[in-house]
Amino acid sequence: MSRPKHVLVMRFAALGDVAAMASVLQRRAGQNPDVQFTILTHRMLLPLFDGITNVRAVPLDKTQSIRRIFCSLRDLHPTHVIDGHSNLRTICLRTLFFLSGVSVRSLPKYRMRRWRLVRSRRKVLRPMLPWWKVYDRLFAGCGLSPVRMTDPPFIVPRRADDGHFRIGVAPFAYYPGKVWPLEKMKELVRRLSSVPGCTVWLFGAPGDRAVLDEWAAECPGTVNVPAVSGGFSSELEIIKSLHLMISMDSANMHFASWAGVPVVSVWGATHPYAGFYGWRQDPDWAVQVALECRPCSTNGGRQCRRGDCLCMNSITVDMVMDKVRKV
Repeated sequence: MSRPKHVLVMRFAALGDVAAMASVLQRRAGQNPDVQFTILTHRMLLPLFDGITNVRAVPLDKTQSIRRIFCSLRDLHPTHVIDGHSNLRTICLRTLFFLSGVSVRSLPKYRMRRWRLVRSRRKVLRPMLPWWKVYDRLFAGCGLSPVRMTDPPFIVPRRADDGHFRIGVAPFAYYPGKVWPLEKMKELVRRLSSVPGCTVWLFGAPGDRAVLDEWAAECPGTVNVPAVSGGFSSELEIIKSLHLMISMDSANMHFASWAGVPVVSVWGATHPYAGFYGWRQDPDWAVQVALECRPCSTNGGRQCRRGDCLCMNSITVDMVMDKVRKV
C-alpha cells in the first residue's frame, strides 16, 4: 500500500511571490483534500495559510544550518518536494532530498526570456507565463488532480451598497524603479480622501510610518494602517475589507489578489509581461506608459538608463484617477 502524498513546498523569496504561491496552494489543497501540504516560508507570512485544514506552514529559521533544516524537514516524511525558490539554500536542500529518494521538482527561472524582455535593444515584448501558472505546473508535476485556476477569469469589484468606499493605497516598493513619485501619490491620496464617503487606508512597512503619519494628518478620512494594526494578520483583515487597492508592482498587489480585491497598479521600470502581475487582476487595471526602453528590469533594481525615470514621471494623477473610476 502506497504512502499518502505529502508535498513539501519551499518558498521564501519576495513577499509578493509567496502570496502568489499561497493563492495557488490554497486551491490545490482544496482540490486534493487527501494530500498533506507543508510550506516552508517567512514567519511573518504564516497567516496567508491559516484556515486550510491540510496545509501546515512552517517558519524558516535562517540562523539554522542547511543540515539542521534538512533533518527537521525530513522528519515530516514528504513524498514530494517543490523548490519554489531555487536559491543556494533550497538547491542544497532539494539535492539532499533527491539523494534520499524523494521526488523533487524545482522552479524554472526563464532567465533568457526575461533578458530578451528587458534588454536595451531588440526587445521581445511577449507576455511570459504568469508565475502563478508556473507554480501550478509544479504542483501538477506531483500528480495532483487538476484545478481550474481561471474561473472566474478576473476579480469582480464589490459594490459599496452603503455608499462608503474603502480604498487601500500602498505607495512604496522595495526597489526605487517601482515607486511612483511620492508627491504625486500624496496628491492622489488627497483627492481620494476628499470624495464623500471614501476612506483611504495607507499601507507600508514600519520604516515608512513617518511619511504615512504626515499624509494621514494632512488628509482627513485617511488611516495609517501600520499605526493602527496589530501586525500582519490584522493588515490582511483590513485588505479583505477593501473595495480597491492602489499599489506599485509590489507585495501589496499580491496580498490584495490573494484576498480577492481588485488592484489598480502603477508600473514603471517593470512590466506585467514579466509574469508578476497580480493573480486574477484585469490587465486593463494596470497604469503604465509605452516607452522603447520599457521594461528595463524584471524587479526594478536596475538604474534608469535614461537617467530621468520617464516611465514613472510621465504617469499623472489623472491617469490613475481615471483607472480608479473605471474599476
